[in-house]
Amino acid sequence: MITKPYDLTDAVTYHIGTFPPSALDYEVLLGPLEEAAASLARYDTKMSGMVNSELFLAPLRRQDAVTSSRMEGTISTIEELYRLEAEEDAGSADPYREARNDDVETYLYSRALRNAQQALADGAPLGEHLIRTAHQQLLSFGRGARKRPGSYKVEQNYIGDERRGRIYYVPIAPEQLGPAMGELVRYINESTMRPLIRTAIAHVEFEALHPFEDGNGRIGRMLITLMLWKLGVLHQPNFFVSGYFEANKDEYIERMRAVSATGDWTGWVVFFLKAMHAQATVNIQTADAIFRLHGEMRERFREVLNSQFHDQALDFVFASPIFRNDRFVERSGIPPSSARALSRRLVEAGMLRTIEPASGRRAAMYAFDPLLDLLKV
Repeated sequence: MITKPYDLTDAVTYHIGTFPPSALDYEVLLGPLEEAAASLARYDTKMSGMVNSELFLAPLRRQDAVTSSRMEGTISTIEELYRLEAEEDAGSADPYREARNDDVETYLYSRALRNAQQALADGAPLGEHLIRTAHQQLLSFGRGARKRPGSYKVEQNYIGDERRGRIYYVPIAPEQLGPAMGELVRYINESTMRPLIRTAIAHVEFEALHPFEDGNGRIGRMLITLMLWKLGVLHQPNFFVSGYFEANKDEYIERMRAVSATGDWTGWVVFFLKAMHAQATVNIQTADAIFRLHGEMRERFREVLNSQFHDQALDFVFASPIFRNDRFVERSGIPPSSARALSRRLVEAGMLRTIEPASGRRAAMYAFDPLLDLLKV
């Protein structure tokens, strides 16, 4: 985001009065719509049919957090994200103390998405309160804490290349934002358009409004998975979209700009539907790879541990591939003396890597590299 005047020669300005679009070319949309719907249905069926699907969804959610944050210039890794989560889970008084700003921002995105999904599952409406709460959580610490977390912008913001001093897009003015957000929320909840098309239109409108001082891209991508669940496309609020957008970032931006520049809503929706098809395919492949790894590791854990508790140990490290050993002892469902012996055996066998050895009252921190390596993006 750019917050002061720059070169506006190539700037496109928000499309006042043209949301929602009055017409779309459904002949052009039909093929991509059917393809996207079929791919999402396959993904949903696979994830809904998995026993303990959260074991396989949670890694996808963290992977998406890393990718979505990367689109905003925040460079983090899946290991750093899990390590921050492990520190908070271990009850650290200040889990962010030694973390880089980029890692904190990625962690906050992951947490905000998880909390928004839970709020929807608990019956909260998909409205401005949920959006602003997610934003408040996203920017609750670090660099974002100075960017009015949870509050709409009060000054005009811009999208562009700050290094080159060029502005590419001028979002809606702050004084026009309130009614526009109200209209967007009504559209999300009341439009009769097909759910996938409605989600595509709502996403580009949110990004065009750019309602916050910072964090708009991440909140906008959160809205996609929340809408897909709320509108019945998915049975669980878990679909992760950032990979395709990050890999095709230039086209993603240009398609959104074309909505305001030339009114090409149809072109944007086609791009969005292709993204949903491609990302659903990738998500299925990743989930399959995680499932295969779980099966392979089940045999390895059985051999290495030679214990009736090998399944509990395996599920714990899949759910928390970086953890402090006291949490394994307390939460794995394994008797404490056995749990300590099993984690020691996994370290000795090279199944767990020691990140930090035990020190005083501070338990050792371990990493389960097979899963972390699979998730690297």
